[in-house]
Amino acid sequence: MGITNNLVSIDRLPLGKIGIITEFKDKVIGSRLIELGLYPGKPVSVIRKAPFKGALYLKSDNQSFAIGHQEAKTVLTTTSEK
Repeated sequence: MGITNNLVSIDRLPLGKIGIITEFKDKVIGSRLIELGLYPGKPVSVIRKAPFKGALYLKSDNQSFAIGHQEAKTVLTTTSEK
């Protein structure tokens, strides 16, 4: 069986699954995240989701980030499934 790539926003990324950032739907949010070190091509995983569509806690390399649910919806990642 082959490997398929799935495009999914960070808010829909399962806990612990690694996604590669591919693009930002919102340029303003995207530029702010790039300043923080989250840019296209960077691997990212969700380590915790706050209840009631609160913040998402992300890990990328050795850095941790918290972003709001609305911001997370604008960040698209690619995941691979075997």
